[in-house]
Amino acid sequence: MEFQVSARKWRPQKFAELIGQEHIVQTLVNAITLERVAHAYLFSGTRGVGKTTTARIFAKALNCQNPQASEPCDECTHCVEIRQGSSLDVQEIDGASNNGVAEVRELIENIQYAASSCQYRVYIIDEVHMLSKNAFNALLKTLEEPPEKVVFIFATTEQNKIPETILSRCQCFEFKPLTHQQIVRQLDLIVKNDGIEMDRRSLDEIAKNGSGSMRDAQSLLDQVIAFSGKKVEPGSVESVLGIVGQKALESFIDTLIAGDSAGLIDQVQEIANTGKDLTTFCRDLVGYTRNLMMAQVAKDPEKILDSATSDLKVLKKQSRAMDPDQWQQTFTVLQRTEADMKRSSMARAVFEMALLRLLGVRPCNNIDGLISAINEAETEAGTQVQTQTSLSATPKPTANPEKKTPAEPAPETNVQKASSPIPETEPVASAPQPAVAVSEAEGGVSSADWGRIKQEISGKKSYFAHYLMVCDLVELNDKVIHLRVMDPYTKELIEKEENISVIRAGVQSVCKRDVKVQLSLSTSDDERPAGDNKAEKKTPDGYNNKSKIAESEIIQEALEIFGGVVTR
Repeated sequence: MEFQVSARKWRPQKFAELIGQEHIVQTLVNAITLERVAHAYLFSGTRGVGKTTTARIFAKALNCQNPQASEPCDECTHCVEIRQGSSLDVQEIDGASNNGVAEVRELIENIQYAASSCQYRVYIIDEVHMLSKNAFNALLKTLEEPPEKVVFIFATTEQNKIPETILSRCQCFEFKPLTHQQIVRQLDLIVKNDGIEMDRRSLDEIAKNGSGSMRDAQSLLDQVIAFSGKKVEPGSVESVLGIVGQKALESFIDTLIAGDSAGLIDQVQEIANTGKDLTTFCRDLVGYTRNLMMAQVAKDPEKILDSATSDLKVLKKQSRAMDPDQWQQTFTVLQRTEADMKRSSMARAVFEMALLRLLGVRPCNNIDGLISAINEAETEAGTQVQTQTSLSATPKPTANPEKKTPAEPAPETNVQKASSPIPETEPVASAPQPAVAVSEAEGGVSSADWGRIKQEISGKKSYFAHYLMVCDLVELNDKVIHLRVMDPYTKELIEKEENISVIRAGVQSVCKRDVKVQLSLSTSDDERPAGDNKAEKKTPDGYNNKSKIAESEIIQEALEIFGGVVTR
């Protein structure tokens, strides 16, 4: 008897035999029972999940001579002909090789004829996304108003390539990839029926490499059986498929956790010497790292992970060796490395460098928390500087105000004076003005409130902290807040309506008063508070650092969008 591959031998022939697509089966069975059969269906999903098989079973159910609760009997003449592909009324067309307008026109001409023996004429077009644009257009009218008792069933792995005009005329069904356990159970049934001895770990490896496709897993099973015979020894699957087993992955992760760079390179050398594909190994590491994350953060990892009990214990133990952030960084590096290896002619070198980079992964604190702490510290520091500025700008009374002695010129020395009295010859009007002019007698507010206002504004709009750094408070009372801005660009930004509203809201929140915002442009260094001399220190090229920041349109726009602070 001629050998038949497992994918064909174990192909489902009834709805009850379909695996993992219960939601679709129920809909199709109900459509037949209620006589609400649509004229066009679209089955989409990854390869090997039962799209074409379901289409054939549906065609049998529509034309079965002895249906049993909308289930085909698979024994009548119509069912047998459809199963064998010899039915004149059920045609299966390959969209990849019949993708032109001429083929579609021929199909449209044949549709006009009634079914020869079956109740419905069914046209199954596989890989329908391969049809040309003109072919789709030629099919539109017929698809919208087909003759009676004609059903179209389209199958595709790339639904996104099908025109919307076609999708809108079909009932669309998305086929799910099969789970690991579903594939393992079916493979176990096959090997037991064929009298093959195979352990559970080998079945797990085959199912994992099937990637949710039953057909792929069955093809791999046939390949392993052809290599091993009636008894599949442990490790045979790894040898046949060129993959690294679970134990090797566990050992590799242990070496990574230990930070043993030499050990990692030695293991890579060993894997390469045995002929294993390093790109596939990197892909397996990505999946294993994901399992480590799930074992650490999931409440019930047994339901999420497709692993044996012993494997789960190892996963939990290894997952506790590093923080979730470290595992996430490891996952990201390995995922990018796999993509880089596929594009590179030096895949091994790319892999080795990535592993050495992984050894430098360190725990990372919460970024949002760090930014918040930095902003709070800068706001507090700004408040203290402003208070000191206000105090230093206030003239101190002299011990004997009536006695005035002209200041003698000091000899030139290399010693820089920390401070010097104002010469009597200098006009009093040129003395620095106080940074804050408030009058509690006139209904004003305390100058200490300015610090709280800055904190309030910076807390809601973090980027505003940079605007306030280049602003001096001139006046603050119950009617107006007057700010002096050090550069025209920042003044222009603050004058925007939304930024004015931010300042007014900050004053309203702290002082419970609705004030107007008045802005003025600083014209000289003498008008600025003495306490700001350090902040206004100029760089060797003659430009003020704050002005550079404020004048940089890119930085300001980034701050407005993302928030945060400039650290240098």
